[in-house]
Order: sequence, then C-alpha cells, then structure tokens
Amino acid sequence: MTIATAFIARTIHLCPKKVKAACYTTLVRPMMEYVTTAWAPQTVQNCNKLEQVQRRAARFACHRCERPASVTAVMNDLKWESLETRRNNQRLTMFCRMQHNMVSITPADHLVPVQWSYSRRSDHDEMYQVPYARTNHPNVYKYSFCPATVRIWNTVPPSLIHSYSLKSFETGVSVYNRH
Repeated sequence: MTIATAFIARTIHLCPKKVKAACYTTLVRPMMEYVTTAWAPQTVQNCNKLEQVQRRAARFACHRCERPASVTAVMNDLKWESLETRRNNQRLTMFCRMQHNMVSITPADHLVPVQWSYSRRSDHDEMYQVPYARTNHPNVYKYSFCPATVRIWNTVPPSLIHSYSLKSFETGVSVYNRH
C-alpha cells in the first residue's frame, strides 16, 4: 500500500463510500497515472502491482476487506475502469489531439501512414504502420508511446476516429474500451 493510501485508510476509515472513493481518485490515482501517455508499465508484474493498489482501494472504499468479496463487482459498483484501460484511453486521446493539431507534435512527423484500402470494414483512413526498431532490447521500444498507441489506434472504429469533437472521441473511446 502506498503512503497516500495508508494515510487515507488511517484518516477516513469511518467515512462513507463516496468520500473514500473521492479521496482515492483525487489523491492516489493521479500519482499512479502521472505521465502515462509517455510511459506505462510494460511488464505484467508491474501492471499487476498498480492494479492491486486500485483493487485494495476499492475494497476499502466499499467496506469489503474480506477475501471472498468480488473486487470486480466492487469496482463496477464504483464505476472504476482498470488502470490499463484508463492508460489506453489517455494514449488514444493524446493521439487524437496529435491528429487534429491540438498539440505541437503531429503523427506525420514520426509515423508512416498505411496505404489505405477497403480490405476490411474496420479499417479507417488514418491508420499508421507500427514503428519497428532494431535494438538489443526491442521490448523497451515496443511499449513506448508511438508503437503501443498506433497498435490500439489502428483498431479503433472509423466512427470514433472521425468524431466531431475531442469530448465525443473521449466518450466514445471509453465506451469502446469497456467492451
């Protein structure tokens, strides 16, 4: 348990679920999601460690600290997405901002567009080739922003890619990633 979660547990253990959940989402989760668009854990072990913090916080918030309680049901009750889903949503949102020139980095500067064809219904006209690097440790680059995000971006439905606003894109991606 992190220092922040230990502080919350010690300080507000008698508060209602809504207060505990708000404390976690405002004090702890931002620390775990700091710069996730640029860096995200790549090993299953590190991802699980982060998810465990959120799962413990969910148990604490709902007063379900006993082992048999379903943490997935508790997280659904709190309407909390997994941290992996949140990281993917944040990456896709940043990539959408790049696509629409809302930030000073554009995909054209770093990525090669896929030669578009109508081969599959799920294809869209803003797909990119996944970057490849010849290094001694390809997994280091494989999970960095561009390759990891392009892999996800290429699977997003065309209706979301061509959303009218960033807000509608964020909402659509969040719903799309839940399924």
